[in-house]
Amino acid sequence: MKKLLLNNLFVYLGFLVVVILVFIFGLKYQQYLQSEARMTYQLQASIVFSVLFPMFIGVLLGLLRLFDLLRKHGEWKINWIKLCLFGVPSLYVSLVPLLYWSGLPISYYDLTLGYLLITSGTTPHTISGLIFGFLLFYVIEREIKES
Repeated sequence: MKKLLLNNLFVYLGFLVVVILVFIFGLKYQQYLQSEARMTYQLQASIVFSVLFPMFIGVLLGLLRLFDLLRKHGEWKINWIKLCLFGVPSLYVSLVPLLYWSGLPISYYDLTLGYLLITSGTTPHTISGLIFGFLLFYVIEREIKES
């Protein structure tokens, strides 16, 4: 029992180190992209990374759930209610900057809550990206099939 507890401790600590390293290097890369965008006036790479990086961190944090599900037996299911109620709105909020800066003839007044989301900084997009990435593994379930 103590060996299993110690094993889990080292697995979680190793996972924490990986998440921290990805976070640090991701922030440094985002800073690099922002300085490049300031010099070249090409914002696309910086905006795409700032939208996708929180989603990636959310997916990384949700990986523990996937590993837990892989150890269980049963039929794979998707909880569509969770995905529709939490996933779709969080995906929309995190993708609004891409829609706005995509070059399409869209005003932020055309987008639902567009003005609020564009003028409020990066906080809503970051939080929504984390929620969406994390939720990707939490809508997947394993249901034991009864014979």
